Parts: sequence; C-alpha cells; structure tokens
Amino acid sequence: MERERMTASDSGVYLDRVTEKIKGLDISDAAKKEMLRSFKIRLDSFSNKILFFNEPFTPVSVTGTDCELNCKHCEKHYLEHMLDGSGGKLRAAVVNLAKRGRSGVLLSGGSKLDGSVPTYELSDEIRQIKDDTHLKMSAHTGIITPEQALSLATWLDMALVDCIGSDAVISEILGLSNTVSDYENTLRFLTDAGIPIAPHIIVGLNNGALDCEFRAVEMVKKYDPDVVVIVVFIPTKNTACASARPPALEDVVSVITKARQEFPQTPLSLSCVRPGGRYRSRLDECAILSGIDRIAVPSRRAYQLCAEIGLDIHEVDNMCCSYNVELEEGIK
Repeated sequence: MERERMTASDSGVYLDRVTEKIKGLDISDAAKKEMLRSFKIRLDSFSNKILFFNEPFTPVSVTGTDCELNCKHCEKHYLEHMLDGSGGKLRAAVVNLAKRGRSGVLLSGGSKLDGSVPTYELSDEIRQIKDDTHLKMSAHTGIITPEQALSLATWLDMALVDCIGSDAVISEILGLSNTVSDYENTLRFLTDAGIPIAPHIIVGLNNGALDCEFRAVEMVKKYDPDVVVIVVFIPTKNTACASARPPALEDVVSVITKARQEFPQTPLSLSCVRPGGRYRSRLDECAILSGIDRIAVPSRRAYQLCAEIGLDIHEVDNMCCSYNVELEEGIK
C-alpha cells in the first residue's frame, strides 16, 4: 500500500519519510528539529518542486589570471579555470558562448585592492556586447561604490555578491582593509541602482570554521534579494587554506536552516561551489532536508533522495542557479 503523504499543504511529499531521513542523520537533535521546521517552511512556499541547474553560466574573467589580492582560500586558483576575457578578448569570448547556444554569461575576475571586481571599467563594451548577443549578464561585483553601481546598472542583470560578516575574516582571509559595513553598503548601492541581487553566504570561509555566517544572513535580510545562495568553502590545493577541512555538515545545516527561516519565500540555492566526493553527496542530502529549493550541479544522491521523499525535480537548462527563474523559463 502506498505510504500516506503527510503534509499540511497537500504537496505530495512524504513528510513521514522526510522525518525518518532527518532522524537518521549524525547531527544533534537541536539541528534535526530546525531541519524539519525549515523543510515544512519550504513546502508552504515552494510545494514539492525543486529546481536542478546542471548547466551553470560559463565564467569569464575580465582580468585573466591577474588579481591584486592573494586571498588565502583562492590564491588565483579559480581564475585559472575561467575563460580569459582580458586584454581585448572579452567580446570574442562572450560571442563564442552565444554561438554555442548559451543563454548567459558570468563575468568575473580578480579583485582590485579596494575589493571590487572591475567589470564596471568595461561597462560601455559590455553593454554593446549584450546588445549584440542578447545574453543574460551576471557578474561578481565585489565591494563597489554608488558610482560603480550606476555604471553596472546599464547592463547587469544579476549581481552576485559574497557577503562576509566578520571584519577579522575580511582582513585575515581576504587580505582587505574593508569592513562588514562595506559589504552591506554594496548591497544597498546595488539595490538603489535597481540591480537584482543574489547574495552569496559562504559557509566555512574561516578555514572551515563557522564564524560570521549568521551575521551575513542578518545583513542580507535588510534587503530584498531575488535569490539567496549558499556557498560551501572548499579547501583548495596549493593555497594557504589547503590543509583546512570542509565545514562540518551540521554547521552548513545551521546556516541553511537559518536562511530558510529568515527568507521563507525567497528561492534558496545551493551553489555549484562546494566540495566534491562523498562530502558532496551527504551535503546535498542535508541541504534538501534543510529546506533548500534549488541545487546547482546536483549529485546522484540528490536525485535519489528527491524520488524517495516525493519532491518533483524540474531541470533547468542553460541557466545559473542565482537567477529567480519561473517554471516557464527553460524548465522541464
């Protein structure tokens, strides 16, 4: 006999199975209680739908592999895996993506000493490229000024902003002299300029330890994000943080449940930037049971769990998980 589907919203999810899955996790009872509470919140807002994004936007670095900083968690490693859009190569890189049928692009690059990613310096060129290709334009902004936000507003469709809630982490990990208020001001400047924002909460940036993530969530709460994105620290080879461990799964759970409860109706996404292997499978499971409603590049375990508990997977082609897409926009 088919197991009874137990939800107040009659969504089709097997809530008793969800409860059993949560009970079986090796985390504290307090964390399990918050997971179930958060899962019920996501049911009320998103029913049994979950979005899987298997084709993130291709990142293009406007600075190539150059960066004026040397952040301990990155040390330019991630720039090496982006397309090179520096030195006059930006148009060719983006046009090539358009010819390959891509729907958008992620503009990124190394940071300047003021914490900004200098896409704003290329606003005239990027605006023309956008007009010619009709691609969606998202970008990592870093810390910016009101003037830079206005420049970005002429072409930027979605601002991806890392939100850091600790002056110490900003100084010791990123090597910046900025403070938490500079990140909050960036959110305000982008919002005032009319640019949609997708704040990124990085769990474990302080060498895998939970530090300032709750403060970052509270910072974001003051604004109206289109999507809130959870990023999970990856200990990366040949960096100063290489010997660190990924954050404890219970710590990630605590941040996801906090974000779900603070943003009950805002899409909450698990970023493609998260550790791999068995950790990734276990993380995806915990994230789903904690109330996430979208995942970038989901693991096999994510598919299995959704089938087991009755979540209805909608695959989103050719799209970044930071976009608040509707069901009719490329979802199958």
